[in-house]
Amino acid sequence: MTEPEKPTSNDARSASMGYEYKKEDAPKEKVKGAGLAYVEIIRPLNCVMAAVAVYIAAVIAGVTVVPSIPPLGLGLAMVVVFLICGAGMVANDIYDIEIDRVNKPKRPLPSGRMSARSAKAYAAALFIIGILVSYFINIYAFGVAVIASLLLVAYASKLKKVMFAGNVTVSLLVALTFIYGGLLNFSLNNFQQLLVVLPLAVLAFLSNIGRELYKTIEDALGDKKAGADTFAVKYGIFRARTIASAFIIISVFLSFVPFVLGTLGMVYLMVVIIADIIFIAAVLAPVRHASKFTKFAMLIALIAFLIGAIFK
Repeated sequence: MTEPEKPTSNDARSASMGYEYKKEDAPKEKVKGAGLAYVEIIRPLNCVMAAVAVYIAAVIAGVTVVPSIPPLGLGLAMVVVFLICGAGMVANDIYDIEIDRVNKPKRPLPSGRMSARSAKAYAAALFIIGILVSYFINIYAFGVAVIASLLLVAYASKLKKVMFAGNVTVSLLVALTFIYGGLLNFSLNNFQQLLVVLPLAVLAFLSNIGRELYKTIEDALGDKKAGADTFAVKYGIFRARTIASAFIIISVFLSFVPFVLGTLGMVYLMVVIIADIIFIAAVLAPVRHASKFTKFAMLIALIAFLIGAIFK
């Protein structure tokens, strides 16, 4: 005769009350911050920065002036960029869940605060709403919104694992936020608004490639385990950092172009020099801090563009 299994504390308490305890009756573990996961997963600061970039480009292109109430088209464009940017962030986390279990286990999906099914529905809703809103701006804004959405999905699903192609794609998307602001009153007979914001788009493209390469260094361990063919995984940390630093340095030199061309004035120059100092600090800092320094420098540069646009 086998010895009967000793009851657990829950079993004992239930038995004393004449109730048989069952495992399915066990209280479910509460997941902290489940609701906030829907905010965290879209990386709202990044999306706000993207929306602000549209506003800055619109001011520089003459679509609106400060201070004034932005036209409806500009407000819609900022909403579109915020939504599609957020959708791209969610899509990226869906495809990166296994990598994030190693590199970023506290993110909403690997931590279990959001299910993959919920994330897919969330991303789809953000993409669809963003594209629908863009239809009410103009046909060019609608076309760019569709292209950007497709690029974001392609990046998350395929291009991110293709060496350098993923870095170029996401940097192109960052540059498109400035282009988007120049498309609000765009017509085939008037390219001036687009040409004015082009230097800003180029600067955003170059600095973001540098940051993307720094990020591949930070994520090298998880990327290698997941079979991602990133620059840092294939060519090593030293080469990846050298190339990333080269892009950052080029963007520092080109940051003076808007001032030289007269697009932005002295106020822009004074603030962008601060951003340039932080960019250089990113180049010199330990590699684990380079991406964060670069992101902070990009934020200061964005402020420089905004202030420069207001006081040009």
